[in-house]
Amino acid sequence: MKKVKYIISVITLMSLVLSQTLCVWGADKEWYNLTEIEIEDQEMTLEEKSGELEITPYTRYIMGASVSVRRPSDGVIWMRSEVYCNETMSKITTVFTLQKKVGSSWVNVGKGTVSVSNDNSMYKSMEATGVSSGTYRCIADTQVVSKTGYTESVSVTSGQI
Repeated sequence: MKKVKYIISVITLMSLVLSQTLCVWGADKEWYNLTEIEIEDQEMTLEEKSGELEITPYTRYIMGASVSVRRPSDGVIWMRSEVYCNETMSKITTVFTLQKKVGSSWVNVGKGTVSVSNDNSMYKSMEATGVSSGTYRCIADTQVVSKTGYTESVSVTSGQI
């Protein structure tokens, strides 16, 4: 009987020790630097122009916003944001967030910011290079500041590529 109690004690102790360890397996964290680029003004196809958002009448100044994402070649992703306001803004700023699909979740893999001052619209593009294969999308978070200091924000998500 003494032997049984000893074995049960050892098993209980081992269970407690082993239950406090945790193994986590994960992929290496990808991160891409986004750089602002100039893309020739060209009409986008319907597939590329996904993510367009008509905002009126829910905002005071922002009339429309869109974001598109395209893969012009292997390892390269272009993102383009367009914002339209009904009057000249003190500043328009867009933060691009490139996301990659991992399983059923979206993971941030790159971020970049562009802005213009004293304008009523903004057409800006960013590029990520060295991009691995997979499914990507872009989120464009835009904030406008009016001449009186009033701010508005809108977030638009592109389609997947």
